[in-house]
Amino acid sequence: SEYNHLPLFHVENALHQLYYDPNIENKNLAQKWLMQAQVSPQAWQFCWILLSPDKVPEIQYFGASALHTKISRYWSDIPTDQYESLKSQLFSQIACFSSGSKMVLTRLCVALASLALNTMPEAWPGAVAEMVRVFQEEGGGVDGRARCLALLELLTVLPEEFQTSRLPQYRKGQVRGALAQEWGSVCPLLQQLLRRTDSPGAVKARVLRCLSSWVQLDVPLSESEGLVHDCFGALPDPELFDTAVEAIVNAISQPDSQRYVHYSTAHTCTNSACIRSLLLPTNPDIQAALVNKISRKCIDGTFSLNTSQCMWLMQALGFLLSALPVEDILRNLHSLITPYIQQLEKLADETPNPANKLAIIHILGLLSNLFTTLDISKQDDESADGTAPPAEKPPPTPGPNPVVVVLQQVFALIQKVLSKWLNDSQVVEAVCAIFEKSVKTLLHEFGPMVSQLSEMLGQMYSTIPQASALDLTRQMVHIFASEVDHFPPIKALFELVTSVTLSIFQQGPRDHPDIVDSFMQLQAQALKRKPDLFLSESLDVKAVFHCGILSLKFPEAPTVKSTCLFFTELLPHCSDVPPVARVMQEDGKLLIQAVLEGIGGGASRSLMDQFAEVLFSLNKHCFSLLAVWLKEVLQPPGFPSSRVSAEQKENFSQQILRERVNKRRVKDIVKEFTLLCRGLHGTEYAADY
Repeated sequence: SEYNHLPLFHVENALHQLYYDPNIENKNLAQKWLMQAQVSPQAWQFCWILLSPDKVPEIQYFGASALHTKISRYWSDIPTDQYESLKSQLFSQIACFSSGSKMVLTRLCVALASLALNTMPEAWPGAVAEMVRVFQEEGGGVDGRARCLALLELLTVLPEEFQTSRLPQYRKGQVRGALAQEWGSVCPLLQQLLRRTDSPGAVKARVLRCLSSWVQLDVPLSESEGLVHDCFGALPDPELFDTAVEAIVNAISQPDSQRYVHYSTAHTCTNSACIRSLLLPTNPDIQAALVNKISRKCIDGTFSLNTSQCMWLMQALGFLLSALPVEDILRNLHSLITPYIQQLEKLADETPNPANKLAIIHILGLLSNLFTTLDISKQDDESADGTAPPAEKPPPTPGPNPVVVVLQQVFALIQKVLSKWLNDSQVVEAVCAIFEKSVKTLLHEFGPMVSQLSEMLGQMYSTIPQASALDLTRQMVHIFASEVDHFPPIKALFELVTSVTLSIFQQGPRDHPDIVDSFMQLQAQALKRKPDLFLSESLDVKAVFHCGILSLKFPEAPTVKSTCLFFTELLPHCSDVPPVARVMQEDGKLLIQAVLEGIGGGASRSLMDQFAEVLFSLNKHCFSLLAVWLKEVLQPPGFPSSRVSAEQKENFSQQILRERVNKRRVKDIVKEFTLLCRGLHGTEYAADY
């Protein structure tokens, strides 16, 4: 490669061409060459030389940028025994440039910040405290004001670098926690500098910017209150006004600053846990009175309360009813919902129009929210003080669950509503939501409804296929497919909706991305919970496989994600489900071809992790076939992209085949290859990818 031996004057000449050559084509060539040089292994050697004091700032800036690129994007290439020397060199360079070029100083600070993020908290505990200590020590020949500004610049870019870093998700959580602890070293320093009357305006302005940066890490307002108060003292200074206002607004408006006023009575921020903590310890007599009061409020106030308030009250009622003795629940439940059922019966007899559609959706929504929280199995889940859940779930209550009793009683009415509104996706979605939320809450206690609900879902989907019916079917498969008593109706429903959806694919699925998305999720769930469903002679596994291939090429990212999930659940069953093994043997090459098309540029870069998961699963469960398929599929010139050479394709293939354990490494390999395919490798555009 031309970068194996990079003479320094080539780098400097390219930089001179970039900055001073009037020819735009020469500038573009120089920029591309420099971007590639910046990520080459030789960058470690030339970047320090480019920072020499005798170089012009533009060249020094490139050296600092190369350092940051190597640290942030190629951290794994740095041996652990070199961490300390690299850190010392960066501290030294920052000290040197504290009185030099501001743009070079900032890039060096960003490089050190990236190093800190990659080493804290294990390899560099107390990183921020050490930064403060190093810059507060007397530095040789560097005046105190310059050292102070350099330290503030470093502290300012540290949280900013964290926000844009390429750290894995599990590391981000660790580093965020470490940074939160470091606020104790930063806050006193900022307060001291802001309160000193002899602090220059430039220092105070940098302090305010530093505060704005740190509060983005969700620093609680209680921990920055004194500093925020000091910001108000800076408002009279015209030069500090804008920066001070920005710091105050950022500190107060970030979400964590509101944590200590999260009252459970504010419906905008309530959740199930706080409702239960508010209501369950209540005296039974008060509970009964509350049920009556809220019931009347919901009925009488349907048109005076807004929709979200009504829904929240119904959730509260669900919790209240759950806490009552079982024998009282059904009685209260009937008195509560009878007015709604009567209204729904009246609406079901009317000719469909926009007004009664909204009323129907509203009533169905109220019932959904009630059944979301009405769970009698939770009665014994907590001790008297609301803590200590039991080691095992209590046995089911004798007799049918009250929710199931009510659903069975209104089932015919719901079918009547559906018969008139089956072509309206919003009404169908509202109906499905009632059963979906009930299934999620009741789990196996929903069992008595499985057979008739499966039959209704099959009729609904056969008449007018809608995604919400598939989503409810997925919930049913998830909970009941493994139960012997419920397997026959679940199997029949699964085969029916699969057959209907396959006919949609034959007619043209592009008009139904939501159905395709839900269908792929359903197939993945079936493979996960009950792969025996794919042993049925009534299920065309090959057709389902080919639907997956088509779905991988959809432009909608959620659909492609669901399809990748389907294939990652399908591939492990090559060994125990013969129909799956047959279709992979015959048509598996189509899968690798579709995946490589997506990686080569046919799909969004945000989907590369999902494609990598499919490749990893293929490598794990179909290794010998994958080796053959990769060779055959990558052989044609220009596939999957005209920008990659045969050598690069061969290298990619070998890398994939070597990684059968480290999934994270496969994801990195795929990301690098997709950048090559798209002509983005080594560009600033791809730096944050």
